[in-house]
Amino acid sequence: MDLFLQCLFVFFVSMVPFLEVFITVPTAIIVFNFPPIVALIIAILGNATSVLIIVLFGGEMNKLFNTIYHKFRKQNKPPKKMNTRVKKTFDRFGATGVCFLSSILISSQVGAGTISTLGVSKRQVFIWTNLGVSSVAIVMATLSVVAEGLVSSLVNL
Repeated sequence: MDLFLQCLFVFFVSMVPFLEVFITVPTAIIVFNFPPIVALIIAILGNATSVLIIVLFGGEMNKLFNTIYHKFRKQNKPPKKMNTRVKKTFDRFGATGVCFLSSILISSQVGAGTISTLGVSKRQVFIWTNLGVSSVAIVMATLSVVAEGLVSSLVNL
């Protein structure tokens, strides 16, 4: 496969929620034989692009979906309040902690989308979400390099 297509693959797959750097960094290092720094840069830039889109337009998308949802509802119920688990986590860790931890535990896009609809600063959401993604990417790169060395040493017994 062409090097440019490999870079595009890593970039765009890192934009997909739940795949992100968990899949793209090891694939770039082990399968495409990228240097770890190059794999990190491409994967983090791809993920940061998707997080930026969600942070900038997440509130508007949420309003659109809520408008459509309420328009087609049969009953006239009052809007739901914030999920108690989300509120409890938000109160405990703050916006910074939730952005950072969501990148590690769930998905950076899901976390950024959730937090950006709560009125937190878009800049803060973007920065802390990307710091969390970068941390995960570094761990995945380290594990990929170590695992590749371990597997090749086992095969060459």
